[in-house]
Order: sequence, then structure tokens, then C-alpha cells
Amino acid sequence: MIEINKITELDDKRHIALLDTTSISFMQGLSVKGLQPEVILKDYDLVLIPEWVLNEINDAPGRADYVQKLIEQGYPIYCIEEGAYTDLANGEEGNLYQIILASTSRLARIRSYLRQYIEKADPLDMDAYKDWIKKLYDEWPIPGETLSNGRIRKKNAGEVSITILAEIVSWYYPETKALTIYSQDGDTYEFQRKAEADLRHVFATRTPVPVSYKSNDAILCQLVRDGEINIDNLGDYRKDVRKITYSKEQDDHSIILVTALVDNELFAQLVLDKTVHIIF
Repeated sequence: MIEINKITELDDKRHIALLDTTSISFMQGLSVKGLQPEVILKDYDLVLIPEWVLNEINDAPGRADYVQKLIEQGYPIYCIEEGAYTDLANGEEGNLYQIILASTSRLARIRSYLRQYIEKADPLDMDAYKDWIKKLYDEWPIPGETLSNGRIRKKNAGEVSITILAEIVSWYYPETKALTIYSQDGDTYEFQRKAEADLRHVFATRTPVPVSYKSNDAILCQLVRDGEINIDNLGDYRKDVRKITYSKEQDDHSIILVTALVDNELFAQLVLDKTVHIIF
């Protein structure tokens, strides 16, 4: 189990990263191969792991040991419980419920559960957020698998929690300079993009802080460009063809957005092209 401090507020932190299990696993794998991928976290003054994600990290001792090592090295990694999200949202539990609805809009089972067991005709009649969010997790409506350690994996719980947290920071903390989700999970990317679009009518008078991403390929790209990985050795760390979304500057200085399956040869070309930015 990771020994990690828990927080309930962001204080004056301006550069924030949210870590998903997939990115932790990838960075741990790079570390085993002798790299130090964690150097990319030096850009943040706060690195958050939601408790639902922490539960998943703790399922694998190697992942847990890697995160513990980063904490001991002084990286500002903290856990935040989902029950504390109401504090981050200034106690506005009605708006928080809307954020959770938006974050689960692609998950019919979760939406149905919320409508049937949580939502009331009068929002003032709803149970306290901290009570019903715990009930939701305990009774997670999406069937999961029982792991070797006996814990039942809550499918999509980590992705949902990161999306909720990202939207809270995005809509409630306009002073944030950087808000980045570290994840290779396409569900997280799609959940957050859909949530932000849905919430624009809820927070019509606000402007959200943009949410950026660092997928595994974005991590590799940064490590190569920072001189941590030799471009000729890229194949040692990237084994499969993956779909990437990236932007690229054209000869006329216009910017195109491309989503394509990218093999290692093309990926190396993209990394060497400084006008290319890996989005996801």
C-alpha cells in the first residue's frame, strides 16, 4: 500500500497533473528499462491521484512501489478522496451532481443508477454528496472482475473520477495555468471532452480552463525531445501501432489536426518534426 498524504484543497497550485493507472504502469515500465520518465513531472506543483485510481494502482505491487519511490523523491504527489470533491466545488452539490452526470454521459448503467437511486425531483431533497458518492462506488453498477487480491475491479471508475476532478478544476479554478491528464485510456479522453461540452450550459457565464493530455506517446515524444531517449532506440519502448491524434503546422503556417494509426517509423518522423504536437 502506498503511503500518501491526502488533501482536500488545491491552495495556490497553478500547474496540476492528474495521474491515471495506465500512465503509471507505462512510466513504471520505462523505469524498469533504466529510464527516468518521472522527470516530466517536474513541471507541476501538484500531482493528484483520485482515491478510486489509487485503489487500482495498489492492485499491482510494482506500480505501488514506483509511486512510493516518486513520493519519497519529493514529487508533489497527493491523493484526493472523491468525497472531498464537494469541498473543491465550494459546496455547490447541485452543480457537482451535474458534473458527475456529464462525466458519466457515455455510461448508461451509471446514468440509470443515478437517476433511479440518487436524483430527486427537488435537488434539495437529495442525500448529502459524500453519502451518495460512497454508495455509488460501493454499489458500482457496471459488472467488474474479481482480482487475485480479492478486490472487485470497478470498471471505468478511475476514468470517471479523473473526469469529474478535471471538470471541477477546469470550471472552479480559473487561475490554473496548466491542467493535464496523464492517461493512455481512450475512455478518459472521450469522457472528459463530452463532459466539458455538456457543462457549458451549466456554467454558461464561466470559461473553463483547457484540459490537456499526455498519452504514452506524448510522454515518449517529450523524453526524446528532452534527450532522455535516443530516437534510434524508440522501438525498445514502443512496440505496437497506435492511433494518435496530433496537430501539425503546414507550409503555409496553417495547422491541421490528424488522427491516424501510426507505426514506429512514422512516429519517429513526427517526433523529429518540432511543428508536431501529440494531443492524444
